[in-house]
Amino acid sequence: MKNFTTYLVVLVNIFLTMTSTTFGCFFTSGYHVHVTNKLPSPDLELHCASGNNDLGHHKITQGYDFNWKFCENFASNTLFFCHLWWSDKEISFDVFSSEWEERCHDGQCYWEARTDGIYFTGGGRPFKKRYNW
Repeated sequence: MKNFTTYLVVLVNIFLTMTSTTFGCFFTSGYHVHVTNKLPSPDLELHCASGNNDLGHHKITQGYDFNWKFCENFASNTLFFCHLWWSDKEISFDVFSSEWEERCHDGQCYWEARTDGIYFTGGGRPFKKRYNW
């Protein structure tokens, strides 16, 4: 019986090692979201959150990449949003939704705040304008 328990523990550890990603996610997918300030002065202000994680309010300078990694939840209904303020403009939008698996190629989601709006790419593709200010 002791050998069986040891064998089972070793098998579980091998399985967890094989199924983990670079994000440390074992049974769900890992993602990395980036929000980059491509705006001139003044600094971009942002607040990003999900139902479980408030990433706080930040002022980011031109060229700064505000980013975070997370694991998809077991219910596959993860949603992150950001609220951005720049000069006299502001916008709120979803930066990640579980429904977007194909959008975020290899788990990477890239957003850029530019003077004419908000742009997105899932990695490996050109940025595309998604929102006007």
